[in-house]
Amino acid sequence: YPQAGQRDVDGGGWSIAEDDLDGSGAARVEYKSSGKGNFAKFFNGGKPFVDDLKLEVESSGVVQVKSQSRVGDSDFGVNKKRVDYLAAALKGKGWSV
Repeated sequence: YPQAGQRDVDGGGWSIAEDDLDGSGAARVEYKSSGKGNFAKFFNGGKPFVDDLKLEVESSGVVQVKSQSRVGDSDFGVNKKRVDYLAAALKGKGWSV
């Protein structure tokens, strides 16, 4: 996933916040908006919005994906764009999604 984001999403980059894939089979990635848009300026004091993407690998090999905003009632489609990007990349590598 590009650090600079994609399709006007995640312009503030990302970081791995938790990595226990070898243990519990779960990991959490933290994504940040650029903080430059009007929504960040008016609704978040100019700070970037932070979202979490959680991945859980089941013993069957199925990967469960959950992407959600930390605050607010709507993300204006940001989480869907992020998951769609990741799904397309995995599909391109032969994964079934």
